[in-house]
Amino acid sequence: TLSEWPENDFRIFVGNLSRDVTDTQLFEHFQQHYSSAAMAKVVKDKNGVSKGYGFVSFLQPLDCAKAIREKDQTWLGQRPIRVKRSDWKDRDFGTVQKKNKKEAKKQKRFGGL
Repeated sequence: TLSEWPENDFRIFVGNLSRDVTDTQLFEHFQQHYSSAAMAKVVKDKNGVSKGYGFVSFLQPLDCAKAIREKDQTWLGQRPIRVKRSDWKDRDFGTVQKKNKKEAKKQKRFGGL
């Protein structure tokens, strides 16, 4: 959940993860080179299977920028990973409100389908 992530962090998206990569492996891949790495999470489906991507949180913007430059196309597990700045916009309250309104409108129109 959102409450688990550090406040005012700098987050990156990590894609092309092999299915067997764990949160710990993802965290260690970055933490061994960047001391401000705070948390890593592999996104999983409802059955607990990796969706092939995750996020890593940094407390320092310089570490975040260096990780994007230095870790893109490095190997983690059986694949070269893709690293980029997270496009996550739900931190902005206005965006969240707008998204919730749109979802409510859609639910009303389609009767929850």
